[in-house]
Amino acid sequence: MFEKNEQKGLAYQMLVFDEVIKQGSFTAAAEVLGHTKSSISQYVSQLESVLDVKLLNRSTRKLNLTIAGEQLAKRSHQLFELLCLATEELKEHTANPSGRIAITAPHGFDAPLVTPLIADLCAEFPALVPELLFTDMRLDLLQNKLDMAISVGPQPDSNYHAILLGELDSILVASPKYLAASGQTTTDNFSTQSVITLPWQQQSVLKDLHGKQLSFNANKQIKVNTSSSAISSAVCGLGITLIPSIFVQNELNAGSLQRVLSDFECEKRSVYAIHPYQQQLPLALRLFVDRLKLAFKKVLKKPR
Repeated sequence: MFEKNEQKGLAYQMLVFDEVIKQGSFTAAAEVLGHTKSSISQYVSQLESVLDVKLLNRSTRKLNLTIAGEQLAKRSHQLFELLCLATEELKEHTANPSGRIAITAPHGFDAPLVTPLIADLCAEFPALVPELLFTDMRLDLLQNKLDMAISVGPQPDSNYHAILLGELDSILVASPKYLAASGQTTTDNFSTQSVITLPWQQQSVLKDLHGKQLSFNANKQIKVNTSSSAISSAVCGLGITLIPSIFVQNELNAGSLQRVLSDFECEKRSVYAIHPYQQQLPLALRLFVDRLKLAFKKVLKKPR
């Protein structure tokens, strides 16, 4: 059991050990850290004494790690990297993100998610210059000089990194005007309704908690090409549409749309933030991702 009060110098001893391994000798490590060679040796000896294990074989001019030394060398370097990360994060809290931030996302993410979150970030950091490209096509980040893409569904293998943001749970909605005119909607008469469909919804199937299936298909289909146009069409009373619930929270709260056959949902689809950064994301993008995750969590907690 690790006791903080009994191991007050352990962290620095591990950092010294990391520098010794990095430099390959006590003498070189002493020069980098501003210590004498003897004090470096003493730090390593103290580390061995505290851990009750031999870390180095000093019989030759070249330092040779023992098996225990190899294991601790990895942890010591991880400690060094963690401390570097902690200090960089603190520096960022006092910094003000600035410059271009380029993001692409599907059309449906525009009004309910991406644009309001970016507007909030720009209010906090006025030096930010956003570029937002809304398209349902998957764009290559490097070819299009983009910092991040919001993407739905399975991702192709690539050199980019994917951060899971949440899930889309598509639901059936319609306006009070349409529902009043069409009468009660049931699974038996669904095929007689007017449905507003998107190109990727031709084979969509909904299920309830008992496994009963409902095909999103009807005799009268109103075809649109973006989620935002599907929402607008539904609000105007043209029919029932199948849309991610996170896209229509404002309309549901305002009463301009209502759920239809609320026991039925489509299979959930994962949403990712795709980026090309090898190390930690820039602060503005990190805040953007964190707030997107929070938005998805809030929708999951809402009663249906």
